[in-house]
Amino acid sequence: MKRFKKIILWTLIPISLELAGFTYFNSFYLNDETSFNTQKVEIAAKKANKINVPLPDYVQNIDVSYSGNYVSYCNSGTISVINTSDNSHRQVSLDDGSSVSKYVWLPDRDIILIAEKYSNSYGESCIKFESYNAAKDEKTVLNKDNKPLSITLDISEYDVQNIALSTTTNVTYVQVGSAGRASRVYRIDVMQQLQQVPLLSSSLGNIATTNKTDKLVYEDGTYDRIRVAGVKDPLATGESAIHYLLGTDSQDRVYIGNGQNGKVSKIFVADTSKPISQWNIITLKKPANKSDIHVTGDGKIYVNDSANSKVTELLSGKEISYKGTLIKVYDLGIISKNSGALKGVLF
Repeated sequence: MKRFKKIILWTLIPISLELAGFTYFNSFYLNDETSFNTQKVEIAAKKANKINVPLPDYVQNIDVSYSGNYVSYCNSGTISVINTSDNSHRQVSLDDGSSVSKYVWLPDRDIILIAEKYSNSYGESCIKFESYNAAKDEKTVLNKDNKPLSITLDISEYDVQNIALSTTTNVTYVQVGSAGRASRVYRIDVMQQLQQVPLLSSSLGNIATTNKTDKLVYEDGTYDRIRVAGVKDPLATGESAIHYLLGTDSQDRVYIGNGQNGKVSKIFVADTSKPISQWNIITLKKPANKSDIHVTGDGKIYVNDSANSKVTELLSGKEISYKGTLIKVYDLGIISKNSGALKGVLF
């Protein structure tokens, strides 16, 4: 009988842990109750409703949700969110003494992940994490053992430089650092476990994650190569030019730019499960700034030509014109700022 009870106990423990993980996954990332059918209706409606949002010139860190339903920006350390259907404004409240270190929209939901910087009772600088559901106007604090999950910064000047996340596995990577200092990357999993990721370089550029397998991909600034955390050898292209990490897509393909001095002349679409001979290689007609190349979740590559105010989709050659300054390329179109307003053009 005792042996039978032990078997039952050890069976229940992993089940309980898994249920706890799914409960967190549901409440923190999937607390948007929008169904698949409703989402399709929202996207279809947005295609008939172009974005035109008045916005002051002084605002910073302008971003847009994957659906185009919401636009956000920072001002005086707070985040404002605008519903693009009626241009109504909401402000995401922060705790007293806290400021926004970094925020990102989830790649497939109208939810923001916020890294909030504050000082704890010992005077140490810390980063804690919250999510904001734009559809519900609700903010949720990421907790561990009933306490805010946070990173203690041993250097007060550190801030969050990049956030990469997989909504398939609910894994988030957070890069912290400051100019002239070594960067560090932390991993937060579905069980709210926080751990530093061992890397082969402390000189990091851009980071990204594969969505299905949640592998961390990063720029090794020491050797100008692209690496996958936990893998000894870099993602080799067979060429000696500097490698830039342009992004990843929903199918776990890694987009590597080859070039010099911040300009890309060739793009390798790397499927890490296949040999390099089966990778798609795209040669640009003329080199483009790496910051002008945008990769969407569905694997399309857009290049911005700011001099002629147009964005070109590389494979099809389709061009989209805009006015003003390009702000963002998102799943359904582009956002630009012109004459005191954000304007949307749909693909």
